[in-house]
Amino acid sequence: MADRSSTRTTTTPVPDLTGMKIAHRGMLDDTRRFAEIVSRIAVGEPCDRRRREAIVDYLTQLNVSIHHHHTIEDEVVWPILVASAGAAIDVHDLEDDHTQLDALLGTLGARTAAFARAEAADAGAATDLATTLDQVHQLLSEHIADEEKVVFPIVDRYVSVADWDRVEKAARKGASMRFEAPRVLRHADERELAKMKQEAGPVVRALLSLLARSFDKREAVIAGVGG
Repeated sequence: MADRSSTRTTTTPVPDLTGMKIAHRGMLDDTRRFAEIVSRIAVGEPCDRRRREAIVDYLTQLNVSIHHHHTIEDEVVWPILVASAGAAIDVHDLEDDHTQLDALLGTLGARTAAFARAEAADAGAATDLATTLDQVHQLLSEHIADEEKVVFPIVDRYVSVADWDRVEKAARKGASMRFEAPRVLRHADERELAKMKQEAGPVVRALLSLLARSFDKREAVIAGVGG
């Protein structure tokens, strides 16, 4: 790709990074809270079959979601950054993080499956799963902090709105909106939420409301309070 690196003028629109910021919050929150949930189960908190299945279903979709997110970064974001910013950006360390994350996500998938098969009295499967979730959370915490420190200023300074729209389109393609949309609502702050609701039409708002209700019911089961 040709090097198009140059800083934008003060009148050039800046890409909206809201979607990526919310995605980062969601990954960090989910890996942290599920590590805590499964840790409590490992030391004896009740977990019937319905709750176990809800946890497994969520973690399976979360694994796919995280993998999809960093695949889009590898295949779309990093090439755009290099083409836009040239020598101002080096993504090798971020790529190395993704290699480590791939291995951990493989372990997470295997331990989620083991937890699904385990009997209620089998604390080992829950302990192993909680340990892996914590490891994923720690790696994501470090990676996301580095990414937001390094990548976000580069996007603000060099990347066009049109190029970032390609990122957003790629992120939506192949993603499960039934899983992702309620998580966006959960992790958006008040300003972001108001903006999204304003931009969404009535049909989209109604659909989001239905998805959110279904999501909340599953959350109650995951928390151990679902009837």
